[in-house]
Amino acid sequence: MAEKKGNAINSSESPENRDLWSPNCVVCVAVTCSTVKAVCSALQRLHVLVKGRCSFYTVCMTQPPYAFNNYRDDHRSFVEEVLSHRERRDALLARIENTANRVKRRFLIRQFLSDENLKLLYLLKSVRAKKLLASYPPDAMREVAARMTATYHFSEAVTARTHQPAPHKRRRTIYAFGPGKHALQCMVADLIKAMFPLPTGRHFTINGGVKAALEAVDEHARQGFIYAIERDIEQFYPNVNLQGLAKLLRPLPGSVVMNVIGYRHGSPGSSDAHSTSVDDAPLPPRGLLAQGSAASPVAAEVLAADLLMGMPDDVRVVSYADNILILGRALDSVRAADSYLVGRARDHECGPLGLKAPKECIITSPAGINFLGHDGYGNGEGIDWMPDIRATNHILQAIELAPTERAGGLERVRETIRSLHHWRRGYIWKDGEEETSRYVAQLWAKLAFNAPSLSRDYVNAMRNIVEYCNVVQTRTGEYPDLADLLPDFSDPHEGLGKRPTFIRAIERRLGLRRDGEETIT
Repeated sequence: MAEKKGNAINSSESPENRDLWSPNCVVCVAVTCSTVKAVCSALQRLHVLVKGRCSFYTVCMTQPPYAFNNYRDDHRSFVEEVLSHRERRDALLARIENTANRVKRRFLIRQFLSDENLKLLYLLKSVRAKKLLASYPPDAMREVAARMTATYHFSEAVTARTHQPAPHKRRRTIYAFGPGKHALQCMVADLIKAMFPLPTGRHFTINGGVKAALEAVDEHARQGFIYAIERDIEQFYPNVNLQGLAKLLRPLPGSVVMNVIGYRHGSPGSSDAHSTSVDDAPLPPRGLLAQGSAASPVAAEVLAADLLMGMPDDVRVVSYADNILILGRALDSVRAADSYLVGRARDHECGPLGLKAPKECIITSPAGINFLGHDGYGNGEGIDWMPDIRATNHILQAIELAPTERAGGLERVRETIRSLHHWRRGYIWKDGEEETSRYVAQLWAKLAFNAPSLSRDYVNAMRNIVEYCNVVQTRTGEYPDLADLLPDFSDPHEGLGKRPTFIRAIERRLGLRRDGEETIT
C-alpha cells in the first residue's frame, strides 16, 4: 500500500503502484459503492494526473459534512423512535409548570431528569448541534445516555479557552462541554423556563436578544422615559454564589444546580480532559456559573429577575445579560432606583454582586445613549440606533490585513467572518445593511485570495462572493468593482499575477468571461 504522508500519498514507496504514477499514464479509479453518497464519503483526496514529465496537480476534496438527513437515512428507526418522545417531553414540562404543590413538582422534576428516553432526545439534539453525528451511532448514543446523570458528577471532556469579543471588551473564559453535559444543561434549562416564567418586556437575554432590548428602550423613550442610568454587573458569572442560586431555584434539587448549572471539576481521578487553547486560561474554582453552558443564561436571567424585583413603579428597566438600564421621566427617580439596585446587589443571597460605575445620559441630548454596543440618538419620534465605533473597529482592522500578517492571517479572517455573521444578527443599523454586506464580501474575498485553490475555504468564499455580486447587480443594474473587494496593499504575489487571476476567476463564475480562457493558479 502507498504510504500516506500528511495530505499526500507517496506512491514511490509502493512497487505495485509505480506504473500507475508514471508520467504517461492515465489514472482510472474504480470505486464499488452502492450510492453516490457513499462514494463522496469515501473519497478524502482525489489525485488527478496530467500527462507530461513529472507534472500533476493535487485537487483537495474535503469530505462533505454528515448532516442530520444523512444520519436519519442511515438510522431511520432509531431517529423516529427518539423523536417520538417530543410530545411526552412537552406534556411533562407543562405539568411541571402548572403544578403548585412543591413536593409533587419536585417528584416530576426528578422523573423528567431520570427519563432515559428524554435523555436520548436531548442528546440527539446536542450531538446534532455540535456536528458530531458521524461519531455517535445509535449504540454510542445509548451508552452516553445511560451514563448521563444530573444529580452527581457526570464525567465528560471539557475544554476552556479565553475569548475577547472585541479589543475594547474584557477577555472571558469560555467552556466547551461535550454533548452529554450539553444535553443535561438543555434539560435543566427547559425545566427552569417551565418553573420560573419571566416577566415580559424587561428581560431579553433569552427572549428576543439585543434587537428586542433596543426596541424596548425605543418604546420607553417614546413614552417619555428619556433619563437613563446603565449598570453592569461586575464579573457576573464567576461571582455567582451557587448555594444562593440553589435556594433561588428551588424545588430544583441543589445537586442539579451544583453539577449541571454550575461547572464543577471532577475528583482528581476523573477522566475530565481540561485544555486551554489561548493564553493559558486558568481553570475555574470548584464551582461557578460557566460561560458556554446552555443552562447558565437561563439561570442568570432568573437571578437578574429576582435582583430587579421591587424596583420603583415610576421607572422602567431593560435587562440583557449583565447589562441593566434604568429609565425614568425624571433624573431623581432614576437615581433613587439606582440606589435601590445597589443595595439589592450588595445584599443578594447569590452575591454579593458588584456593580460597575453608573453611566448617566439623556436620550434626547445630542450625545444620545450608548447601550449594548449601540449608539442611539433621538429623532423626535424615537431612537435611531447604529453600532458604535468601538464595535466596528475590529471588523475594519481585519479587512485591512497587512502583508506581514499573511502567514497567520487566514484563521483571523475566518474568525472575523464568524464574528461578523453574529454581529449582523445582533445589531441594529437600518441604513448600514449595504455597507455591512460589502464588509462581508471583502472578508470572503480576502479568505479566497489567501486560501489554497479548491480548498473548502476557497470554494465557500467564492460562492459567497458571487452571491454578493449578483445581489448588487440585481439592486443597481451593474456588478461591483471586483478590484475593490481585495485589500489595497502591495501584495508580494502580484509578480505571479495572482490578483488578476483571482478577478478573472470571479468574472468566469459571473459569466463575464469565457470558460475556456486560460488561468494561472
